[in-house]
Amino acid sequence: MENKGKLYGVGVGPGDPQLMTFKAAGVIKKCPIIAVPKSGESEQIALTIARPYIEEQFILDCYMPMTRDKEALNKNHELVTSSIREYLEEGKDVAFLTLGDPTIYSTYMYIHRRIQALGYKTEIIPGISSICSVAAALNDSLCEGSDCLHIIPASYKGKEDYLDLKGTKVLMKTGKSMERLKGHLKEKGLYEKAKAVECASMPNEKIHSSLDTLEESSYFSVVVIKED
Repeated sequence: MENKGKLYGVGVGPGDPQLMTFKAAGVIKKCPIIAVPKSGESEQIALTIARPYIEEQFILDCYMPMTRDKEALNKNHELVTSSIREYLEEGKDVAFLTLGDPTIYSTYMYIHRRIQALGYKTEIIPGISSICSVAAALNDSLCEGSDCLHIIPASYKGKEDYLDLKGTKVLMKTGKSMERLKGHLKEKGLYEKAKAVECASMPNEKIHSSLDTLEESSYFSVVVIKED
């Protein structure tokens, strides 16, 4: 669309401000509208990381509920899309902030597809994901040579069979499911191989060489199970 704004999905990295890319900083600087999803702690951290590059830009709060109700989510995504569309119609570019990378379990992609379907230009600015930050914290690789890498949303029931896959398993979204997850890992003989990192690259980062020391899992906890 001529003379219309463009939507950018901007990954600001895993938490450490120094891990945000130069390109992400440049896009944030030039966009007059900064869209910030409001649903949890991760969005607040994303805005904090981007703050040094925000001067007179308008902050557009986008409420994104933490629910799995598809009807409620659909209505919400339509409302957020409508809010962003107003600025795009005025010819203003919008930078939608997301912690980590926009393509990995990010609320941004729901809005991206809707805006794209309406004919507006969109662009994804990649960021360092929490997965890579966790591997760095553990001072180890995730996969090498012919190794397979599996990313599993652990908070969803019915994903236990994925633990049988060969290769490295990265369990995200552990949240309140940690005790259930520990049980499944013990059943499958994987418990002793599991390591975890809480709040990777953030000031309160914690590394667990054993899940025994991980009592309560936070939203930012990631478990890694690597094959010998």
